[in-house]
Amino acid sequence: MFRRIALLLPFLSFLRSSTQALPTDDCPILGPSFPSNFDPSSTTVIRELQSRFPAQLESLLSSGVINRTHTSFSINVFSAVTNSSIFSYHHAAPGLNGSLTAGVLNDDTLYRIGSVSKLLSVYAILVKAGMEIFDHPVTRYLPELAGNAGSDPLERISWEEVTVGALASQLAGTGGMQFLTLMRTRKRPVVPPFETALYSDAGFGILGRVLERLTGLPYADAVQSILFAPLGLNGTSARQPRREGLNAVVLPGSFAESSWGFDNQITAPSGGLYSNTADLRTTGLSILHSALLPPRTTRAWLKPQSQTASLTTTIGAPWEINRLALPVSPSSPRTRISDLYTKLGGQTGYAAVFALSPDHALGFSVLVAGPRAGSARFPLRDAVGEAWVTAAEHAAAENAARNFAGTFVDPSVDGANLTLTVQRDRPGLGLEAWFVRGVDWRANLTYPAAALPVANLSVRLYPTGLVTLSPSSPSLNASAGAAQLSFRAIPLLLPPGPRAAVEGGQGLFDNGCQSWSSVDFWSVDGYGIDEFVFEVAGGRLESVRSLAAGTRMRRID
Repeated sequence: MFRRIALLLPFLSFLRSSTQALPTDDCPILGPSFPSNFDPSSTTVIRELQSRFPAQLESLLSSGVINRTHTSFSINVFSAVTNSSIFSYHHAAPGLNGSLTAGVLNDDTLYRIGSVSKLLSVYAILVKAGMEIFDHPVTRYLPELAGNAGSDPLERISWEEVTVGALASQLAGTGGMQFLTLMRTRKRPVVPPFETALYSDAGFGILGRVLERLTGLPYADAVQSILFAPLGLNGTSARQPRREGLNAVVLPGSFAESSWGFDNQITAPSGGLYSNTADLRTTGLSILHSALLPPRTTRAWLKPQSQTASLTTTIGAPWEINRLALPVSPSSPRTRISDLYTKLGGQTGYAAVFALSPDHALGFSVLVAGPRAGSARFPLRDAVGEAWVTAAEHAAAENAARNFAGTFVDPSVDGANLTLTVQRDRPGLGLEAWFVRGVDWRANLTYPAAALPVANLSVRLYPTGLVTLSPSSPSLNASAGAAQLSFRAIPLLLPPGPRAAVEGGQGLFDNGCQSWSSVDFWSVDGYGIDEFVFEVAGGRLESVRSLAAGTRMRRID
């Protein structure tokens, strides 16, 4: 019998619970639980957050966590479905009087973005040369760095062993900043290449020179021609913007108090750019939509390149990837893993956060100015990330309950029906029932099927990211038109196997989450039994096809 669980939406009660959070008993494949092809502002959870989140920011100011008087900041949260902001907030610090050159603080107001510049530098290199450049030795583009091979490994960096990708993902082993001309002869290595991720400004100074060799242009002109002009980033630059008509937060003082106007083009690729929330929104949308990169390159770029000593942080190129344990439904103690791709930045007087959540087609930026900008970025990042990424997870479940859950029947095949549900504490769509000619086909998803009582089986369906658009649909996010979405079924034998102690179980090893190794394991005539094709029109699931079973089941409720 079809069950549809109503989603309760108390504001932000899902963020912190007195109950200890534990992984869901289900073992999803890494990726979104539900489709994200809907306007998030059409959901109750996002609308409530839009109206109430300013009060949470106000509490950070009134409590002194963020210095109200001397810290200005701008926040923007955006959706790749609507290609627009879903939340924007600006706080102009009264104690920074005179810092606003246009007298206003808005999405066009420029800040310095510090090491978020690293992200744009890598983006430009990928647009110019593709993902394959990551495998090239840096000496291919900067032969003057060659010549240290065979030297004492404690004294010299063997640049022939350092790839462009190692520099981009903090794996070159170069450590902190030095002048470029000293990198070959005097820069001592910190660790061998590809040993471990260590943050390196110097490595991005070298990447800037790689971009110059690729384009034949100075760094500032290279990023302008490759990224800023094609994307229409009218405010972003590697040089101090002209004063005439300037809309910026310009902190006064020496370079020990403010980095505004400190334009060293050697270090610019690492941390020297100016930008605003409007341009960062455009940049984030271009990444999520693969506007300048092939989709396969975007997917490869949005992946970890190295680990850290933290169980919740991995390193990309140059992403700082936060592995979030998201509550799978409001107020739920059960969580699933979702990766948030971020880049932090900081310079004297300025700080920045840039973040993308591919699972939710969502992104956000936080720009900060003031004497305590560096420390203020963390509570602001945490507040925005916890609230909006969690809300996006629950909004997707709310949308799935409204537009994907239901009962489906194939009238051309006797006893062919399928029921999908959305349930509290459970990720993904529940395959509550699946009958073909009166036989329960859910047992066919496991081994050995004949020995398995159906009562001991739970099956969840997850989107794979494979999509076919109809000619009438310009994009999956279009409100009209049709699309076909691929889902895969993940069976779970009850009770589930034990998880590791760090996940609330026992011991060092996780024996209860191995779904990644069993997808597309069984097939009929070459069609995976676990594959389902969802036929969607106007954002609503209308029919479900199983190629293995030879059925097309149409919605009846």
